[in-house]
Amino acid sequence: MFLQQLRASGSLLICATFLMAVPTSSLAEEIAAFPLTVEHKLAETTIADDPQRIVTLGWSGEDAVLALGKTPVAMTKYGAFADGMFPWVKEKISGNPPVLLSGDLDYEQIAALKPDLIVGVYSGIDDRAYARLSSIAPTVVYRSAPWSADWREQMTVIGEALGKSDDASALIAETNDMLRALGNAHPELKGKSFTFGTYFPGNNSVVVYLPRDPRVEALMELGMVPSQGISDLAKTAPKETSVSVSLENLASVDADILIMWYGEGARAAAEAQPLFHTLGSVKSGAYVALEDPVDVWSTSALSVLSIPYGFPRFVPRLAEAATRVGR
Repeated sequence: MFLQQLRASGSLLICATFLMAVPTSSLAEEIAAFPLTVEHKLAETTIADDPQRIVTLGWSGEDAVLALGKTPVAMTKYGAFADGMFPWVKEKISGNPPVLLSGDLDYEQIAALKPDLIVGVYSGIDDRAYARLSSIAPTVVYRSAPWSADWREQMTVIGEALGKSDDASALIAETNDMLRALGNAHPELKGKSFTFGTYFPGNNSVVVYLPRDPRVEALMELGMVPSQGISDLAKTAPKETSVSVSLENLASVDADILIMWYGEGARAAAEAQPLFHTLGSVKSGAYVALEDPVDVWSTSALSVLSIPYGFPRFVPRLAEAATRVGR
């Protein structure tokens, strides 16, 4: 439905019908899927019964759980939002809201929740933490590496853990189609080079994201390409998702379009750097600054919920920047 409306109207602000396709698995099918075993980087986890008390750790695991029709009993708290939740998550929650957990692993608090499944796919859970969590409840983590799973991996692994692999695959396919449709609606983005980064006040460098980072992968789905400087850095750091570039070398990662996300006060600090204004993308106005928490997190914590929520407001800004390239 989303794609049909997009093609018919050309609008990029009509994503409400996409949030989100109703999972198709019946209750009987879900129950029949158990017991099941999920393979991941740290172990093979057996889940005996259909999970009802799910704790999500790390980033965006709750998005996948909610998209598959379940509400976690606890999830990570996101301090950038007054209620600790992403807006695309909040609107999907019915009944009792989840307990909000700090970024630190409080094993006693997690155990007190009596979970029957713990998921931490986009997280930094290591062997030691995994052992402690597994003593509380079956625990499923990433297949790639700590803090490396993209939204597709997260959706796939959590779909398997919930006995809803087919639904997860359908949601991934629909989100992929949406990204491509957004790109096709803006042909001015095709082939435009970009650099996506951030700046932390007080530093003499900028963090830039490499092609393995989900942020960069999503923009490539739109038809954009990483800048030559980013591609060169990726060759020297093939396993990394980000690297720091000194302000003195910032010109090496200039691009047609520069995208920067900022925490509070960081934009002013970045733009106060004289070298920042030597970039061709900044001079031409082909510079997209993401400051609003919704803009920052919907383009950073990617999921099958955040992409349709945030990208229809993000992509038009990229398209506008594309019209300024070379001015």
